[in-house]
Amino acid sequence: MQFLKQAEINQRYFTNFHLEKVFQQLDAFIFKISISGKSVQQKNIYRVDFGTGDFKILLWSQMHGNETTTTRAIVDFLHYVSEGKNTHWLENFSFTFIPILNPDGAEAFTRVNANAVDLNRDSVNLSQPESQLLRAVFNETQPNLALNMHDQRTIFSAGNTSNAATLSFLAPAYNEERSINHTRKFAMQLIAAMHQSLKKSVPEHIGRFDDGFNINCIGDLFTHLNTPTILFEAGFYPNDYQRLVAKKMVFDSLITLLNSLLSEDYKNFSIEQYMEIPENQKNFVDLLIENFATENPDYAAFSKLPIVFKEHIEKGELLLKPEVDFESAPAYQFAHNIVNVTNKVVNSSKDLENALKNVMIS
Repeated sequence: MQFLKQAEINQRYFTNFHLEKVFQQLDAFIFKISISGKSVQQKNIYRVDFGTGDFKILLWSQMHGNETTTTRAIVDFLHYVSEGKNTHWLENFSFTFIPILNPDGAEAFTRVNANAVDLNRDSVNLSQPESQLLRAVFNETQPNLALNMHDQRTIFSAGNTSNAATLSFLAPAYNEERSINHTRKFAMQLIAAMHQSLKKSVPEHIGRFDDGFNINCIGDLFTHLNTPTILFEAGFYPNDYQRLVAKKMVFDSLITLLNSLLSEDYKNFSIEQYMEIPENQKNFVDLLIENFATENPDYAAFSKLPIVFKEHIEKGELLLKPEVDFESAPAYQFAHNIVNVTNKVVNSSKDLENALKNVMIS
């Protein structure tokens, strides 16, 4: 399959194996690395503590094992701190970071854990060891701010536009009415500060995630428990399937966040500025295939076929495979790319791969 630069895409595959290599490179004087618990399959769930300040920040990523962009961004941040940059942060903040909450899902590159449970729907039941671990760390640290780090799919746009949502934020609701109290306002102000900074470089690709309340979601629960929480959703930038742009945006946002907390600059931002961030829509598919031939009755009624790349692990490598998909973004308006396959026959997924064999998307 040649239509994507596979070696670069494979950088998105990030497991305990890769994390342990990172640990070897960090300054042991700054970072305390420990095993916080075990996954369903008895893999280590690591914890990184650093800083001695009074303001406590809890971060976790890869709650969904296949969402690695924010993990890699925070790894960049750890290297940055390890190199002695902005050492005053360590005097003002205490960080607790769980890099890969779902190591079984990370290895299999799946959203769910080894028991096929979505950990971000297990925040009340606490049926899984990974969920129980995160709650225990939360109860222990009693953070002043929680950062819930995720990836979002390529289907999302920033508002009802043709701009891909490369990074989206959310100050989660704490009740069904989506009310705004001091806790949620604090998160909104911090997001507005990050948005203002990001607009200078990537103005049209920042979105706001839907704030429908679900107490089973960890961000909603923590906000319900009066802990300000910010959801990060790292997404797609045009032709950047390795998500390097999103990774840099997450890193830059963290820098802005910490500096805004120290300077109290966030107080200059309003709820209205947060609400002005365009809400994500499902406006995209990855590809539209045009000028195809088919005998498949499910395809024959369409002049163009919507294609979404699905992620698979084969022999330890991440592969993005094209699949005809009418469901992920049923009201899509745009495609990240349009491909003319010049009357090649597309009756099945195998035909689709053959039709795209010589197409290069970088």
